[in-house]
Amino acid sequence: MFRMVSVIFLSALFGCDRNANSLIPNESDQFPAVIEIGELEVVNKNTLNFIIDKQQGTLAYIKPNLDGDTPLFLGDADGDDTSPATGYEFNDCPELEAELNGLTEQERYEWYLEHGTIDCETFKSNPEADNNRDALPFFYGQLGRAPDLTKGGATFTFMGTGDDVCVVLDPETVFWNQSIAPAGRVDQYAYPDYFDDDGDLDLFGGMSSYYTGSPGVEIGDFRGFYTDSKGELIEIQYGECNQIGYGGVDGAHAGRAKPEFCTIDTDQQEGVEFTVVMETWAVPLDDGVLSFGVAVMNERCPRVDTSECFIRTESLDANGNPKECTDKLEYAQCDGKLASFCCANPEMCGDENIVDDDLCGGLMVVDDAPATRDEWCEANPAMCCETDGDVEIEGSTGGGGEGPGGPF
Repeated sequence: MFRMVSVIFLSALFGCDRNANSLIPNESDQFPAVIEIGELEVVNKNTLNFIIDKQQGTLAYIKPNLDGDTPLFLGDADGDDTSPATGYEFNDCPELEAELNGLTEQERYEWYLEHGTIDCETFKSNPEADNNRDALPFFYGQLGRAPDLTKGGATFTFMGTGDDVCVVLDPETVFWNQSIAPAGRVDQYAYPDYFDDDGDLDLFGGMSSYYTGSPGVEIGDFRGFYTDSKGELIEIQYGECNQIGYGGVDGAHAGRAKPEFCTIDTDQQEGVEFTVVMETWAVPLDDGVLSFGVAVMNERCPRVDTSECFIRTESLDANGNPKECTDKLEYAQCDGKLASFCCANPEMCGDENIVDDDLCGGLMVVDDAPATRDEWCEANPAMCCETDGDVEIEGSTGGGGEGPGGPF
């Protein structure tokens, strides 16, 4: 009897994942664990708004899927007063108007990479010059899992401007997902949390001269050491990307899959090279690949949108395209149309235990939604919520709008 019980007990042990290996994604043959991005430009809001054709002075954001089909015509580029302004205008610079009229978002991006400026006087002084050394205005990338006992991540450089700059990093996830806290929580969000799609990167930065890693080969840090007169080994921290946590704690990092950001003071360091390190902390389990987006703004972080809505659709598929679920849902939330989105796609706002692999492909994109619920239901009778209480929406995160029954 004892032997039989022992055999059953040992079999059970062998059948358990005692080391939690199932929670560790496999190494990817397609995506390296360590990458070097190159140089990112310290951009201002106007540069980003120009690329995606948003009006000057509006809240800037970036996205990976730039439109390469739709021409963007400047309002009076052809002298036609009836031609409406589409967004970013150059009314006081006919030279730039003539250069840019009719380009798509993708073509604007490529034009900017070639010229590196949208300042009228700078462009006119030398229309063929490259004013940003081929530096990218922002970057989206993907990382695989690092081999055991090694660090993974990505690095890039930027040049000090002499002012404060803000580094903003957003790793892959859906930000308004439900809490994974213990029982008794209050769920307010509309989209379920699937832990398997969460990834995370930790942000560090400092002058390149203090960086100990090998870009594209090995992730390092900004720590130095010296031996004092008593023979004690003393550590010096040269990092300048400091994030403040709860209670004023230095050196903090955001929660899993949340954006991280820091202000770096480059006073008296104009033209000095800085290195930013994004160290892999968690890779999504569902595909073993971690997507992310990053940008450097010529502002202090309190003056920049550091929410999930600044770096849009950072969740990418194997081909580097935005995943349809997160793409459509994030735009609905950030554009204040989440209530409309849930009415059009009630399956996205229901039971958190429902997982349908075919769900993403059939989602409706809510664009230019009617101003009232009656108009929405009249235009979309098959996709209208029956009552205002059918969908519970959290509209305060990341720029969201009104809940059901309110303005769309």
